[in-house]
Amino acid sequence: MNPRQRRGVLLMAVAVIGAVAVFASVFTYLSGQQERLGEFATVLRLTEDVDAYQPIGQDSVEQVQVPSMYFDPEVFLGDLSEVETPADQELVAASHLEAGVYLQRGMVQPQPTLTTGEREIAIMVDAETGVAGKVRRGSFVDIYGTFLPSDHGEACAVRILTEVEVLDIGELRSQESEAGGLSGVVPVTFRLEPEAALQLAYAEDFSTKLRLALVSADGGGSPGDSEFCSGDFETLTGGGSADGGQTTDGRRVPHGGKR
Repeated sequence: MNPRQRRGVLLMAVAVIGAVAVFASVFTYLSGQQERLGEFATVLRLTEDVDAYQPIGQDSVEQVQVPSMYFDPEVFLGDLSEVETPADQELVAASHLEAGVYLQRGMVQPQPTLTTGEREIAIMVDAETGVAGKVRRGSFVDIYGTFLPSDHGEACAVRILTEVEVLDIGELRSQESEAGGLSGVVPVTFRLEPEAALQLAYAEDFSTKLRLALVSADGGGSPGDSEFCSGDFETLTGGGSADGGQTTDGRRVPHGGKR
């Protein structure tokens, strides 16, 4: 065997050894991944979009196998029967859900039971300024809205509703703000009389921001005035007019406006 042949055999041997080493590395990696992932669990995945408080049945979900280490059975649902539901009620979505999401326990609930004349309404509230992790299901809150000045009034903070019960709080989600950024919002559900539901719907659409104020478990006491406006602030700081910044017919005027 001449030197060139010996060199070829040597190179071939090196290539074989390298291939074996690569195979061993891949096998070791895959074995390690399998050992790290461990067992698999069954969770439910939504197969269609479902609006808030619309029914979720077996035809709306599919069972999929996922690594157990990523899906806590205390959080994710493997079967709809895991949610306790009265015999005369069906499961509904707690908020709008999109196809493809893995169902968590807080995403579905028994269909709410309303008494005669009541309405159930959900609004989106800023997660930081509106809920802040302290408002829970069953809490009582005051709902405040802030409004920008218009041609017939001034900037005001208004208590929209007083001491209303929170029926449910949905999952935190991202929502695009008017400035183009993302903010965290939470769907909060209330059970209200029709007039109060109408007031809340208006406030959600036309206020600059809605806030929830947690009411003491011992009671709300006397809530005081239902609004505080820019004229009140000027008076408080010594810059307001003697007549409180109102028109002759009793309407407030924007700061700097004509009366």
